[in-house]
Amino acid sequence: MEEERKAESREHKGGEEAESFSSSDDLTDEIHKLVEAMARAARNVWSSEQRLQLEEDLRRGLGSLVGSLEEALERFSRSEQGQEIQEQATRVADRVRESELAAELKEGLTVGLRSAADEVRKFADSFEEQQEQSGAAQDIPVESDNEESCEKST
Repeated sequence: MEEERKAESREHKGGEEAESFSSSDDLTDEIHKLVEAMARAARNVWSSEQRLQLEEDLRRGLGSLVGSLEEALERFSRSEQGQEIQEQATRVADRVRESELAAELKEGLTVGLRSAADEVRKFADSFEEQQEQSGAAQDIPVESDNEESCEKST
């Protein structure tokens, strides 16, 4: 009896699995059909006369906008205010260039002075070292002025 129940249970599970596979295949088929329909719709829209017309309208509109902007900029640059702004921009650019030049000059002078100071310091150290060595090698007594004056008077 128990074996019959187990057999029925197995048959029931097998049927559910078959239904599951069947519904899974149906789902896959439906997704595939949806993707194909969307792709076809996108191709139709892309190649439609309406899209082509919209693209042409956008091109003309953007071309007109660019032309209008160029014309407005040209009129502005010819105006007194436009010329004043251009002059100010030129002065600012000149100042920036001059300040960059001044900074480079300052940096160059600083490096040059630092190098010169290092060389003078090395020379002074070397000179002092030579003086110390020659002073130790030559032990010449130096007479004071008092002794000389005593010798002359005698």
